[in-house]
Amino acid sequence: MQIVKLGGSVITRKSGFEKANLPALRSLCKQIAHAHKKGAKFIIVHGAGSFGHPHVLKYKIQNGVRTHSQALGFAKTHESVAKLSELVVAELTKAGVPCASVPPLAIVRTRNNKIIEFCTDAIDSLLKLGITPVLYGDVVIDEKIGGCVVSGDTILSALAKRAQRLILFTNVDGIYAGKVLVREINKRNSSSILKHVGNSKHKDVTGGMRGKLLELLKTNKPAFIANGNKPSRVRNILLGKKDVCTRIN
Repeated sequence: MQIVKLGGSVITRKSGFEKANLPALRSLCKQIAHAHKKGAKFIIVHGAGSFGHPHVLKYKIQNGVRTHSQALGFAKTHESVAKLSELVVAELTKAGVPCASVPPLAIVRTRNNKIIEFCTDAIDSLLKLGITPVLYGDVVIDEKIGGCVVSGDTILSALAKRAQRLILFTNVDGIYAGKVLVREINKRNSSSILKHVGNSKHKDVTGGMRGKLLELLKTNKPAFIANGNKPSRVRNILLGKKDVCTRIN
C-alpha cells in the first residue's frame, strides 16, 4: 500500500483562484493508472492549492471559527476543496482507477488544531472493494475553537501507519538546501536541513515545504518528495524504481 499526495502546487495554479492545472492532473492520473494496472494499491490525498487557501485567508479561519463571517468562510472553503476533489476523482476514473472521494470533514475531529478522532471505516471498506479512497486538505470541526484547517499533509501523516511508503508529488524536484537538491534526509541530518527549508512563497496556510517535511519525519516510514510535472519520474517512483527525488527515512 502506498499513500500518494498530489500537491496543490501541481494540480492547481496557485497564483489563480480556483484554477485547476488539468494537464498536470491528467498526467499524474495516467501514471497512477499505469501503476494501478500493475497491481499497485493506493490511498490518494491531494492538496487544496488555489481552491482552499484563498478562502481560509479571506475569512481568517486558520485559528478557529467563531463568527458568522467565519462560518460562511468555513462553508465556502469546504465547498471549494470538495469541488477540486470532484475533478481529481473524475480524472482518476477516466484514466481507469476506480475511486471515491472521502471528505475529511465527515470523518475527522480536532481539538485545538490537533486530530483527536479519525474514523477510517469508509477508507477500509473502499479498499476491500478495490476502490481507491481519495482524501484532501479540508476544514473540520474542532471541539475547542469551532473549526480548523486540516492539511493534506496532516491527513497523509495520520494515515501513514497503513502504508509501506509515502509519496508526495509537488512542483519541484524535492527538498533543497539553498540551491542544492537534498537526495536523502534522515535522523542524522534532518535538523540541519530544516534550517534551510522555509514556508511557501505562495499564500499557503499549511506550512509549505517545511510543513511537509515535518509531517513526514513524524511517520517513520520511507517517504519520497518528487516533481509531479515529470511523467517518467512519477512513473518510476510509483513503481518503486530509483529516480530524482528527496528520500526521507
